[in-house]
Amino acid sequence: MLITNIEISRYSYCANTSRHSASVCLTLADRIVTLFCSLDLPGEANPVARAQAFVGDALRQMRRMPEFRSGKQELRIDEGLALGAA
Repeated sequence: MLITNIEISRYSYCANTSRHSASVCLTLADRIVTLFCSLDLPGEANPVARAQAFVGDALRQMRRMPEFRSGKQELRIDEGLALGAA
Protein backbone atom coordinates (compact mmCIF):
# COMPACT_ATOMS: atom_id res chain seq x y z
CA MET A 1 0.00 0.00 0.00
CA LEU A 2 1.24 3.41 -0.91
CA ILE A 3 1.52 6.06 1.83
CA THR A 4 0.55 9.32 0.15
CA ASN A 5 0.88 11.71 3.09
CA ILE A 6 2.61 11.82 6.47
CA GLU A 7 1.85 14.32 9.21
CA ILE A 8 3.65 14.58 12.55
CA SER A 9 1.75 16.44 15.26
CA ARG A 10 1.43 16.84 19.03
CA TYR A 11 5.20 16.76 19.43
CA SER A 12 6.61 16.92 22.97
CA TYR A 13 9.98 16.36 24.62
CA CYS A 14 10.64 15.31 28.23
CA ALA A 15 14.08 16.44 29.38
CA ASN A 16 13.97 14.13 32.43
CA THR A 17 13.73 10.97 30.31
CA SER A 18 15.20 12.30 27.01
CA ARG A 19 12.05 11.01 25.33
CA HIS A 20 10.46 12.58 22.27
CA SER A 21 6.77 11.82 21.63
CA ALA A 22 4.44 12.63 18.75
CA SER A 23 1.44 11.42 16.79
CA VAL A 24 2.23 10.27 13.26
CA CYS A 25 -0.65 10.25 10.79
CA LEU A 26 -0.21 8.08 7.69
CA THR A 27 -2.61 8.53 4.76
CA LEU A 28 -3.11 5.48 2.54
CA ALA A 29 -5.50 4.99 -0.38
CA ASP A 30 -8.22 3.38 1.74
CA ARG A 31 -7.52 4.59 5.27
CA ILE A 32 -5.87 7.10 7.56
CA VAL A 33 -3.90 5.67 10.48
CA THR A 34 -2.70 7.71 13.47
CA LEU A 35 -0.01 6.15 15.64
CA PHE A 36 1.56 7.31 18.90
CA CYS A 37 5.34 7.21 18.59
CA SER A 38 8.02 7.62 21.21
CA LEU A 39 11.77 7.97 20.68
CA ASP A 40 14.77 7.92 23.00
CA LEU A 41 17.06 10.49 21.36
CA PRO A 42 19.24 13.31 22.68
CA GLY A 43 17.32 16.55 23.23
CA GLU A 44 19.35 18.39 20.61
CA ALA A 45 18.61 15.80 17.88
CA ASN A 46 18.46 17.19 14.34
CA PRO A 47 14.78 17.94 13.49
CA VAL A 48 14.94 16.13 10.13
CA ALA A 49 16.58 13.07 11.70
CA ARG A 50 13.94 13.18 14.44
CA ALA A 51 11.13 13.29 11.84
CA GLN A 52 12.66 10.35 10.00
CA ALA A 53 12.90 8.42 13.27
CA PHE A 54 9.20 9.11 14.03
CA VAL A 55 8.21 7.85 10.57
CA GLY A 56 10.43 4.81 11.03
CA ASP A 57 8.72 3.98 14.32
CA ALA A 58 5.28 4.44 12.74
CA LEU A 59 6.22 2.08 9.89
CA ARG A 60 7.55 -0.45 12.41
CA GLN A 61 4.18 -0.37 14.19
CA MET A 62 2.25 -0.67 10.91
CA ARG A 63 4.32 -3.68 9.81
CA ARG A 64 3.25 -5.49 12.99
CA MET A 65 -0.44 -5.21 12.01
CA PRO A 66 -1.88 -8.48 10.67
CA GLU A 67 -2.56 -7.28 7.12
CA PHE A 68 1.08 -6.25 6.68
CA ARG A 69 2.75 -8.85 8.90
CA SER A 70 1.28 -11.63 6.75
CA GLY A 71 3.11 -10.26 3.71
CA LYS A 72 -0.09 -9.96 1.67
CA GLN A 73 0.33 -6.19 1.54
CA GLU A 74 3.50 -4.12 1.47
CA LEU A 75 3.98 -0.56 2.74
CA ARG A 76 5.68 1.98 0.47
CA ILE A 77 6.16 5.73 0.88
CA ASP A 78 5.36 7.92 -2.12
CA GLU A 79 8.66 9.09 -3.61
CA GLY A 80 7.30 12.65 -3.83
CA LEU A 81 7.05 13.00 -0.04
CA ALA A 82 9.72 15.03 1.71
CA LEU A 83 10.01 14.60 5.46
CA GLY A 84 9.84 17.90 7.26
CA ALA A 85 10.88 18.69 10.80
CA ALA A 86 8.86 17.45 13.75
